[in-house]
Amino acid sequence: MDKVRQDVILLVAVVLIGLGLLNIGYRDSLMTWQPFPDGAAGRALFAYLSGAVLILSGAGMLIPAWRTGAAAVAASWLALGAIVFHLPHIVKAHDVAALLGLAEASACALGLATLTGWFDTRPRANAHRLGFGLCLLVFGISHFVYAGFTAAMVPAWLPQRLGIAYLTGAIHILTGLALLAGLRVRTAATIEALMMSSFVLLLHIPGVIAAPHDRLQLTMLGMASLLTCAAWLVASSRALPGGGLLSRRAPS
Repeated sequence: MDKVRQDVILLVAVVLIGLGLLNIGYRDSLMTWQPFPDGAAGRALFAYLSGAVLILSGAGMLIPAWRTGAAAVAASWLALGAIVFHLPHIVKAHDVAALLGLAEASACALGLATLTGWFDTRPRANAHRLGFGLCLLVFGISHFVYAGFTAAMVPAWLPQRLGIAYLTGAIHILTGLALLAGLRVRTAATIEALMMSSFVLLLHIPGVIAAPHDRLQLTMLGMASLLTCAAWLVASSRALPGGGLLSRRAPS
């Protein structure tokens, strides 16, 4: 997993820089992934701030000596966004879509946090596992609640698109339950990461190729890639049961 982790870290850096450029290029938030209140003042200012944080943290992750600090900044920024933007949206909307936004932001933050050492103790590692598992449950539930929408996103050349929507939702739920129960945790996280990778390869990259200047497609690719990287970072984390810290002594 060490080689995978190193490759994912480089990809995370590129994705963070790309998302920051979208913030600055459009002088706006990252659409529904940063649900800035409609009509609120300071939207462009926030976009520049978010863009600077994401670009600088992404660039910092390319420098080994700065990687831990840069990951901490990116994880904290994503977690802050989850609290400031997504929690109030849940209170207002009372729907699974709002909960999905919180879960996506939280999952990204939890994935990046594996690079900081914050969860390199057994109690914190267990809390991290539970948190990521809950995020996966929300992902799965959303596939069932919004099955028609999910099926419409499945490439048209694939058969049984609605069945695929239900199948991927079930996999989200099963991997989430495995993390919550502490059963085959690394295997479950790896399955989740592989499935998320397939979403990027089969859906989001072709979407950008077909519409390279479409803001929504670009943003979806960036966020899907960040979520995928987060899953791989969790799957390759030495703090997971069955690997590294929790099974043997390992340096920080």
